[in-house]
Amino acid sequence: MQKWQKQISCQVAVALFTLGMQVGPASAQGLAPGEYKVGFITENTGAIASAGQSFWNGAQLAAEDVKAKKYLGDASIVLDPKESASDAARSIQAMNQFIADRSIIATTCCVLSPVAGALKPIVVGAKIPLVIFGATASGLPQPPWIYSMTILPGPKDIATAVKVADALKPKTAAYILAADNDAFKGRMAATQKTMEGKGVATAGVVSVLTKDTDFTGAATQAMGLKPDVILIYATQQAAAGAITALRDRGYKQTIVGNDVLSPAAMFQKMGPTVVGVPFPVSFSASIADTPEAKAFVSSYETKFKVQPDIYSAQGYQVVWFIAQGLKSISGAPTRESLATALSKITNIDHQVYGGQQIKDGQAETAGTLVVNWSADGKLVPWTPAK
Repeated sequence: MQKWQKQISCQVAVALFTLGMQVGPASAQGLAPGEYKVGFITENTGAIASAGQSFWNGAQLAAEDVKAKKYLGDASIVLDPKESASDAARSIQAMNQFIADRSIIATTCCVLSPVAGALKPIVVGAKIPLVIFGATASGLPQPPWIYSMTILPGPKDIATAVKVADALKPKTAAYILAADNDAFKGRMAATQKTMEGKGVATAGVVSVLTKDTDFTGAATQAMGLKPDVILIYATQQAAAGAITALRDRGYKQTIVGNDVLSPAAMFQKMGPTVVGVPFPVSFSASIADTPEAKAFVSSYETKFKVQPDIYSAQGYQVVWFIAQGLKSISGAPTRESLATALSKITNIDHQVYGGQQIKDGQAETAGTLVVNWSADGKLVPWTPAK
């Protein structure tokens, strides 16, 4: 009897050991080795190409860093670009091609909010993860399928306007607005309300279009309102044109810009006309002080021979966000398992802001840097001109 019991015990032990050998590795195997493709809708041509190139550069650097650091072990992220020139029809075509390609595990897109809005129902219907790198309209994220690494500029706009108002004590303000851009209309309205709450009356709103090329009339109209300060709410081309026209016509008082002025390409394009114009950023290469931010700046400058800007940082964070989702998956990922993994992220592990959270699919950072371009082409903390 004892001999029989001993035999049974040995058999059970062997069976349990064998089961453990089978189950153990599967539960701890981590992400399966391989290349995981992310479809990237680029905007490296067209009216906002300078911003589009920054997003693309940042994403490329992140994919290289993820691989070099072996963050995903023997797996890596490969970017598959399709150019859209910020055109909605071309963006939709590119997204449909990515959806049809089952090797694409996730997608990323969009500087312009209307384009992101047009892609939203397509992405949700196809059940493929989309991480937005630049569109600024609120309400675009829709977990588990859609996320945004864009640092929403609205609160940063308000913080900048408040800082300028507190420092200069203006009595009136005029606004130059890209009237064909709903995101900028919303941003301007929020700032205008805050400024009026601080006793800064609205002298008037001058409308322009994002594809305008002559801003002499708009500048003349804005200056005719005799405001103490002029705030610009427009995309890169229109903002640059409006500021240049104001300076060319002799406007000496404060002009307040927005985050579209942050790329180095804008300083190279505008030169002295943009010097001293305050605007908000969540990231600045010249002010970066965390180890991660300094490493990002150094690698970016080495690879692209220019300093990274906020758009580069957002493109960089898109890839690291996707990588963090992939890292939490065991075995071969699917679009569905990646979407679920992304929905569980509340803090970004690898980031350049000194802290970044995800709330309801939207990236957030604390604080606002109010900066301006210096005469030697560096971003420096803004202080009122003496």
